Amino acid sequence: MKILFVLYGDLYSNSANHLALYARELQSLGHQCAVTIPDNLESKNQYDNAWFSVFLFDEVLDNPSVVFADGKPADVVHAWTPREVVREFITLYLAMVPTPWVIYLEDNEYWISCHELGIDERNLLQQTDLHVSRKITNSFSHPFRYHSFIGLADVAVVIQEKLAIEVPPWVHCETVMPCVDLEFFAPRKVDPLLREKYGIKQNEKIIVYPGGINGFTKPLIKSLCEAVHLINNKGFPCKLLRTGPFKLDFTKTLPKGSADKILDLGLLPREELPNLLSLADVLVQPGKVDPFEDLRLPCKLPEFLAMGRPVVMPSANIANLLIDGVDVVLTETGSAEEIAERCIAIFSNPELAEMMAKSGRRFAEIHFDAKSQALKLEKAYKIACHNFNPMIAKKIWGGKGFELPVDLSLALRLKLLAGMKDSGINYNIKELLGDYSRYIEHSHRRISGLEAYVEKNRSFLYVIFNKLGYVTYRYLRKIKKKLIGRTSFGVNN
Repeated sequence: MKILFVLYGDLYSNSANHLALYARELQSLGHQCAVTIPDNLESKNQYDNAWFSVFLFDEVLDNPSVVFADGKPADVVHAWTPREVVREFITLYLAMVPTPWVIYLEDNEYWISCHELGIDERNLLQQTDLHVSRKITNSFSHPFRYHSFIGLADVAVVIQEKLAIEVPPWVHCETVMPCVDLEFFAPRKVDPLLREKYGIKQNEKIIVYPGGINGFTKPLIKSLCEAVHLINNKGFPCKLLRTGPFKLDFTKTLPKGSADKILDLGLLPREELPNLLSLADVLVQPGKVDPFEDLRLPCKLPEFLAMGRPVVMPSANIANLLIDGVDVVLTETGSAEEIAERCIAIFSNPELAEMMAKSGRRFAEIHFDAKSQALKLEKAYKIACHNFNPMIAKKIWGGKGFELPVDLSLALRLKLLAGMKDSGINYNIKELLGDYSRYIEHSHRRISGLEAYVEKNRSFLYVIFNKLGYVTYRYLRKIKKKLIGRTSFGVNN
């Protein structure tokens, strides 16, 4: 089977490590893998290209036959998240080469998009599609389009089972956990030279946190830094070793003396990460129970558990699969006080720490083994190929079909599924699909009409307010000149 991965970013993206492991194991199963990315082709140099070949989006869209050695297209396409950059590629690619395809979900895309736009769900629903499209970049999912895009897939694969709520009932869904290299991330003895390198004293406990800082993670990392301050104040000498892109920009706002307990190491080569993690007396994934945290699976967590070190994590995402106090220690609020309390409990009980370390490793071996997860992914691909209907795909994506708004493409697919003979779909389900198709079409017409009206009036008001603003500006300028003329102050005031 020839598999084409469509990644939302370059091969420095967080997801690339998991993709590379999937490709390695799929290749060992006899499959050929290729990856296409939007830009930065040089990022492929950090991986062994024997596992997969790498192409830019433009290269593949110019000539789909260049991807595989036999000159034939992929047997299945793996769309890595429904972000707009991926949706746009998939739409253009399938218009040329109708192909079975899988949508891969790893985040609460709607929450992330709302956060990026800076508006809550209630206010988002008052915005037009065009207005949102102007404000959000294609590196995020479009909140009004991505659900329909998921509904067009032959199979959905979710990173953890809670994300299945995002998948409509007519799309087959499989859970495939992220995989980890269990030999690379494995328990090991602490390197005393590494402790010496980072100036760690004999009596100091260590927390290690590898991860970048952005708008989502910054508050979490800050809570962890504040927790380290509290741990020290409670009589447990402790340091935080943090590695990742972009320096922490908030250390000056932390309580006095905190910065001395935080070593910001910058971005280290990935091959150095296991030895750094082995220094940890505890590994902390900061966070709290919220829509963002609950519908994702941080890429660090499988690596933490595989390292055989005690782990503190929020009671979210896959916490329901773990036993609190046995596999991990769970937090509820994610506050600095709570993180400090959980870490001190582990520092104070070496027997508990040892038991959790072993139990966490066993969990990783069961749930994150690359070979077993690749087999699940292979199963999903086979189901996608079985579910694929060339006639339906050609009508949806071929001709002018790819120019349809994504919700109308979905309506067309449901209408075609409802009208198929000998499809194996229950008659009552066909009726529902047909009704849903008509409902989508009606909603599209109504919303399009409302949005056209809003945009027309928005444009009219924009012109009026611009003119009023210009008149006001000129008026204020005149007043300012008069005031300056009546005072002894210079014009720069």
